[in-house]
Amino acid sequence: MRRLPAIVAALGFVLMPLAAPFPAAAAPTVPSAPEEALPWSTLTTPGRGVQLLYRGGLSASGTVADSSGHDLDGTIETGGGGSVTSVAGRFLRFPGGSCPVAPCPQAIVRPSRGDTLVPGDGIFSFGADVRLTEPPSTVAGMNVFQFGAAGTGLQQWKLQVDSGRPSCRWSDGTAVVLLPADLALVPGTWYRVRCTRLSASVFETRVVHPTTGRPVAPPARQTTTMGPIVPTGAPVIAGKRVNAAQSDVDTDQFHGDLDNVYFWRA
Repeated sequence: MRRLPAIVAALGFVLMPLAAPFPAAAAPTVPSAPEEALPWSTLTTPGRGVQLLYRGGLSASGTVADSSGHDLDGTIETGGGGSVTSVAGRFLRFPGGSCPVAPCPQAIVRPSRGDTLVPGDGIFSFGADVRLTEPPSTVAGMNVFQFGAAGTGLQQWKLQVDSGRPSCRWSDGTAVVLLPADLALVPGTWYRVRCTRLSASVFETRVVHPTTGRPVAPPARQTTTMGPIVPTGAPVIAGKRVNAAQSDVDTDQFHGDLDNVYFWRA
């Protein structure tokens, strides 16, 4: 066995160490796709524009830890028997299944403030690692991360996985970009979804393999003239709200696991 390295070298191969596994199976990759404008390391390295970064841990009971360095810990709100748990400190688990009739298990996370999550007219990016734990509802939305609301004159940025299909939305109150990925999420599989305003007029939705960073669907881009995005209200993760009288159709409750929830701006 001690001669194995010499034999391998003679055959022209190189032995590479095995990479550490991701928490669960990840999606296959697309053979080729346009280069990403913003590397993952840029989007998630504290001190380099990262304003919020939730990596699956809790700083206290009922509080999600922010790793960005900006003290944007998130408060967990629940109802109907719902919960948010930190699974081995590696990712956040939200209620599974779906609920068409109230009362429903509900759970969301509210960052402590939103002033640093207002992008204005600058380049910015937001997203999360997403894993559905069961087949998604075809009639209810599933919000992942948003600031602001949809509607005439309202400004917003948002990541959602309605019916299991990732899409990103941006609006300055007049112009709207809704950019879906050409991909249906497979339950039990992790995906990294990123929503990015690349310039004043270029927007991108990108879904990549969470360990290799390679695209699992062709990146979707759209060019639209849009002004500053200045959302009002408060940012929220995994749904619109907690309301005992409402079902998933009204609350857009996310069902599954989230990790590496982030917001970055230039």
